[in-house]
Order: sequence, then structure tokens, then C-alpha cells
Amino acid sequence: MCAKRKNAEKKKVLVSDEFYSDMTATDMIHALIVRSPFSYGTITSISLSPKTKLPEGYGLLTYKDIPEKNEIDILGTEIPVFCAGEIKHCGQSLALLYGPDREILEELRQNIDIELAKETLQNTESHFTSAYDKLSVSIKDGSPLEQGITSLHSSLASLQTPNEIIAKRKLKIGNPAEIFNDEEKAAYIVEGKWSEKINFSSNKETDGVFCCMKAGNLHIFTSCKWTSQLRQTVTDATGFPKEKIIITRTKKSGAANNNIWQNAIFAAQAALAVIKSGKPVRLSLSRTEQKEFVELPPDIKFSCKTALDKNGLINAMDISIDYDTGAYNPFVSDILDLLCIASTGIYNCKNVSIKAKAFRSHNMPSAPTMQMIESYAFFAIENQIQKISGITGLSPIDIRQMNKAGGLLKSTKPYTFYFGRSSDAINAIAIRSDFKRKYTVSRLAEKKHVEELQSSYAPPQRGLGIACAFEGSGHISQNFEKANISLQVSITEDKKLVVHSIPSSPYIRENWIKIITDNIEIEKKSILFDTGENDDTGKKTQTVCQIPEEFIGNASIKTILLQKCMDALKRRKWDEAPFSIKKSLYSQRKRIWDSESFSGSPYYNTAFGTCTVELEIDSCTMSEKLNKICVIIDGGKIVNPKAAENAVHRSIQSCLSCLVEGNPLTCSKISVQFMQSEDEPKQIGNIIYSILPAAYTSALSQAIAVSVETLPIQTDTIYKLIKKNDKSTPIESEKEK
Repeated sequence: MCAKRKNAEKKKVLVSDEFYSDMTATDMIHALIVRSPFSYGTITSISLSPKTKLPEGYGLLTYKDIPEKNEIDILGTEIPVFCAGEIKHCGQSLALLYGPDREILEELRQNIDIELAKETLQNTESHFTSAYDKLSVSIKDGSPLEQGITSLHSSLASLQTPNEIIAKRKLKIGNPAEIFNDEEKAAYIVEGKWSEKINFSSNKETDGVFCCMKAGNLHIFTSCKWTSQLRQTVTDATGFPKEKIIITRTKKSGAANNNIWQNAIFAAQAALAVIKSGKPVRLSLSRTEQKEFVELPPDIKFSCKTALDKNGLINAMDISIDYDTGAYNPFVSDILDLLCIASTGIYNCKNVSIKAKAFRSHNMPSAPTMQMIESYAFFAIENQIQKISGITGLSPIDIRQMNKAGGLLKSTKPYTFYFGRSSDAINAIAIRSDFKRKYTVSRLAEKKHVEELQSSYAPPQRGLGIACAFEGSGHISQNFEKANISLQVSITEDKKLVVHSIPSSPYIRENWIKIITDNIEIEKKSILFDTGENDDTGKKTQTVCQIPEEFIGNASIKTILLQKCMDALKRRKWDEAPFSIKKSLYSQRKRIWDSESFSGSPYYNTAFGTCTVELEIDSCTMSEKLNKICVIIDGGKIVNPKAAENAVHRSIQSCLSCLVEGNPLTCSKISVQFMQSEDEPKQIGNIIYSILPAAYTSALSQAIAVSVETLPIQTDTIYKLIKKNDKSTPIESEKEK
């Protein structure tokens, strides 16, 4: 283990350049999670089948083996380490198997017997429980039974109980109802329903943890994103003193998974196995577990109603948002807030009604990346604009320029934004992609698209789509309203520079190193990064409420703070070492953001991005081919343009691989440009995920003359949409049915 252990006797959070899955130790054992195959019911017992004996050196842990708390409080949400009876969702952790051989553990897991309380099951599934007289089933037999129960449950209306609303947000600006009844201001009324459920999986190291005991301390190695909560969770479950828990943040495999809170539950489970067995334990999820239980896209549905006058000015918006959180999600209020903020997109509208609701269900909790949650809202609003353009015949470019917020406007509704050179960016991408000419040609031929696609001899039908979005930085959520973002830089006695923060990505790391070397003369090998957290963990309220290391858009703000530290460092004499410089961005929410009226400026700064996608549909195979993708971003001053361009290209490739299930898309002609700006650096790491999917569906909708309302699509979706008699109503995919 090559962790950087400078001042390790004081530090309780360390950093390693290794993956946790590469770490090992003498006598290390493995651990596997036993998961519930059922979504409903009450478990009365869980054990190995009578014919299976637990080999020596192997063990089975359930909630009964937890010495302290099984229900962990994370931001007011109670989340169980193991199921203690009532099943919350399919895939819930029931127990933990541990032992030396992973293959033997897999065999043992298949021979776990679960006994369900018949009375509870009958109360829930009374119409068909009698068909199953065997309520004690093995794990391997549980999944088929669950599929039958779920199928029958969804088909019986009398058993469909309303989902519990656990959070909601309402916002009303102006009088949208009056506008919708005004024939002049509502010359066009366009309605649409949109849903994006793209799974941006990393396909790299799966989630997990390596734990061991050393010198009386509990060492936890994992790619943790919220160290304070992880330490608190392990202490709550095991009773192990916080001051004796040393966390090593291992190398991360990808940014798609932002599993902030589930990682802490995995750590608590592994720590219990370490304490019980007395040996080092590695708990790692399989690829299937990662996909089905961790990297789940959120189930969010948008309904949009928009009123425009005959010139294309948006006068009213009515937006409804329904979010199925699954069994639990401690960040549900933050997610609703971000969805509401992004639901109106980049547009200025004086009459807006937003109704957002979050439901609890027996579905698996989704773990959406907090930095990417706005992308689901941008998918809805940008496709709504495309639909408006198709119905009114107005240019997508003109509609956006006419209604865009930000820019030179000081006050826009319902939120205040500054998008820098966004107008120039939209004009530039229109010229670079030859958008107006190509869009007009496709528009004129649109009526013939369907008829021509019916013939296998027809030429390819082309479509062109555009989307715009922003990426905000520094939004302090309700849970972390009093938190401050700060950065400290230290000069050691041996003249090394230590940045007390871990870069969130290789791109950010390159930027920070460049900022340092551009301001002072220092070798790269003398620049170190650590978390800066010591053994003074503070009181429980301070630790738990500490903002996660990689929460919403903090990377760009820390970049700004690093530059301020460098400016101060240039005025100091290095002969005074050791010394430290600390810069903070104190929250000014009361001045720029009114949480009660939910209005004002929700972010410290915002980057702007726009994207066009040009594609064609093969009339024989009914498959799409991407001809060209253009991207222009205003991200303030780009510290390292080449690294930024490479990062955007990687995001584009990642996004293209997820738009069509089982069929990654490619494009040989991709153009990425940045607007020249001297504004502060802004975060742009996830903006591609907010603009590329919507631009793709907009182009696809124009090519086939049918609105594509959901992503991802299947390989046969285009064919089904073309063949449907009602050209205006998209067909659901087999998976959605």
C-alpha cells in the first residue's frame, strides 16, 4: 500500500494512488452482500439451507450481529445497514457472507434460505398469495418468484397503493394561468412529456471497500466522496471510536457514479466483518451489482406546457416534475431544488409555475450524480423548445436568442443568471454547423420524410438538432446552508507545497498544477495534495453536516481559491516556512439567494454550453449515423485549453455510448471550441451530458418527423416510430412496457 502518509500520526484521512481492489494483506478474506430478491414482505429468518454447512473460517452477518445502530441517520433519513424485517426494496442488503474464497462465497450465497411472514405477504398480495404455498425460498429461487409477484401486483388496480410524497417544491411567478387564456400572448400552446433514464456507467472499478485493523486503528480504504459521513456511519454501526478510524481515499475509476452515501453503508458492513473475523476484509461489488444496485439512473418525469405569442416570445411555462426516489434518498430535497432551478433552462419567462414532487416507493434507490442532476431537466426543456420550433415553424436559433436569460440582463425570471458570451456562442455554433441553411432544408423536406422512409430505396433522411444548457458552481443546498468552501495551501520546512484538497479529476489536477507552476517557481514533484483532515473530528453535528468533498460544483470554486492562495503566496518569503495560507468563499445566500421565495442567483457562477448534432437515417436499416457534432462552451478563462478539450471529447464519447441501448454511437467529425474569456474559471466537467442528449433527440425527431420523448432508445425504436400510424405519439420501448 503506497498511501501518502506525511504526518500520518496526525492525519485521519489519507490519500492513495492505488485502487482499493488492488490492495491486499496477509490472511485477507472476501465479503459478499446477500440481497433481497423481493420488493415487498417481512423477513422472519435468513440462514443457510439445512443441507449446507458453513465451512470453517466463513461467517454470516445479519442485523442481529450489529453491536450498535442498524438504522443510520444520514441527513435525517434512516437507512438500514441490513434489513431488520420489513423489506424496503428489491436488492436490499439482508446479510454479509465472509470467508477466504470468493467462489465458495458465491456458492454459499445461492444456498441462503429466506423465510417470509405469510400474513404480511397475504395482506399485500392477497389476490394471488395462495398460488405460492412455499414462503421459505432460496436466493436463487427468489428472483423468479419476485418477477411473478411484481407482474401480478402491477396488473391488479386494487393493490396499487399511492406512493408516499416525501418532498415537494412549488414555485409560482406572475400569473401563468391568465397568460394561457390570453389568445394574443398564447398564440401557440405546446405541451410535451419527457423522460431521460440514461445510465452513465463508468465500466471501471466497481464500488467497494478494503478494511483492516492495525495498531488498534480501523483502516478503511475506499474511493470515498464524503469522509466525515463515512466515519460517522462506521462509528454508529460498530461503536468503534471515531478517532481510531483512519480513512484512505483511493484512486477513483470514473465520475459517472457519485455514490455519496451508499459507500458509507458498504464500509460499515465491511468493518463489521473485520471486527467479527479479526482479519482484513475486501468487499467489492460485481459488475452486475454495480449496474443494478448502484449506477441506477433516477426515474424523473417532466410535463411541460408552454405559451408563446406569434413572434416566438415565451410568455408562460407550466412545469410538473415527478421523481421516484426509490426506498430512500437523503439528498431528495437537494435534487428537487436543482431540478426546479434547471427546469426553465436558459430561458427568461415572467410567468412560471413549477410543481415538483418526490415519491417513496419499493424501487431500488437511485444514486444520481449530484453534479449531473440538472441534465435531466435540460433534456426536457430543450426538447420542448425543439417541439415548439417544429409546431410554430420558428427557427430554433431565433427562439433561443429571443428568450435567453443571462447575458447583459441583470434580472431575469424566475432566477438570475449570468451566461457571459452565451449569445456569441449560439451565433458561433450556428455559423460553424451551417445550422440555419441545413435546418431549413430539412424542415422543407420534413413532410416527405415518413413517406420516403417507408421505401428501402429512398435516400437517407437528415436531421439537425441544437441544445443549450448551463453548469452551475457553488450552489449551497438546504443541508449545507451554513457550510463554507475553503482551500488551504502550506509550505513545509523542506520547501514543498501542499494543497489541502484532493482534485476531483485528472483534468482538475492538471489545472491546479499549472496554476501553481505559472505563479511560482517550483518543480511538479514538490507539489503535494492531501485532504487536510486531522484527528480532531469535532462534534457529531459538525462532522455529519460537513459538506461532501465533491458536492455540487465545488471544483471550479476551489480553482479560484487556489489562484487567490497563489497571489498571497507571491507576497510571502519562503524563508518563513513552514506557514499556511487559507482562502474561503463565505456563503452570501441571504444577499444573492432567497431560500424562502426560492428566487435570486442560485449559483456562484455558471458556465454555458451549446451543441449541434447532425445525423441521417438509413431507410433500409432504420438506423442512424452521426455526421457531425459541434460544441462551443463559455467556461470563463480556460487554464489548460488542450486538457479541457480532451476532457470534453472523453465526455462526448462516454455520452454517445449510452444513447442507444446495446449499440454505442460513433461520430468521426467532432468539433470542440471554447469562447475566449477573462472571467473566472467555471466548471464544465458535466455540461456535455446536459446538451448532447437533447441535441441528439432533436435531430432524430426532425429526421423521422416524430417526437422522441425518452432516452435511451432501443435499436428498433426508430422503426417502430416510423411505422406507427399516429405520427405525433411516440411508441414506448419494450423495456418501458
